[in-house]
Amino acid sequence: MATSKTVLVVIDVQHGNTAQGWDRDGVIGRIAGLIDRARGDGVPIVWVQHESGPFVPGSDPWQIVAEVRPGADDPVVAKRYLDAFVETDLKERLDALGATRLVLCGAATDACIRSTAARSQIEGYDTVLVADGHTTDEGPWDMPLPDGTEVPVGAREIIAYTNFFVGDTEYPGVTTEVVRAAEVTW
Repeated sequence: MATSKTVLVVIDVQHGNTAQGWDRDGVIGRIAGLIDRARGDGVPIVWVQHESGPFVPGSDPWQIVAEVRPGADDPVVAKRYLDAFVETDLKERLDALGATRLVLCGAATDACIRSTAARSQIEGYDTVLVADGHTTDEGPWDMPLPDGTEVPVGAREIIAYTNFFVGDTEYPGVTTEVVRAAEVTW
């Protein structure tokens, strides 16, 4: 049984941002394992589901993937922005659960995972990013910069950099960890 006030937060594990995800099946499998462990240990799970752009409610891209599904009592927080705290009731739901520590996993690494991890630290939650529990599109991406130059990056590099960035970020009064799914403790 969990002794801390930890909540597993599953972010945007939807068709539209995992179908081309790097190591998609491995990442989804590890997330499913975390969900099973959390349920078995009585750890609350909060789901986040993106609802803008191509993620129109009811559409295929919006659907949570079949391999993982919210339980009947799991809250699902709808969001429009990368940061899952912006204009949502995520903080209120977490506070109602007594959360002090968040374990984050899901998609997409370069957007919603990075933004939500940073914000969870700012909001004062101890933050654990599951190093092998998030993904983004395979790439390589040619991301145009404002000056018109392009920086080719791939999913593997984005995931590695996000793990480094989150692990290296410090805020007063909170801890930050980046651990593999098998090493997550509640």
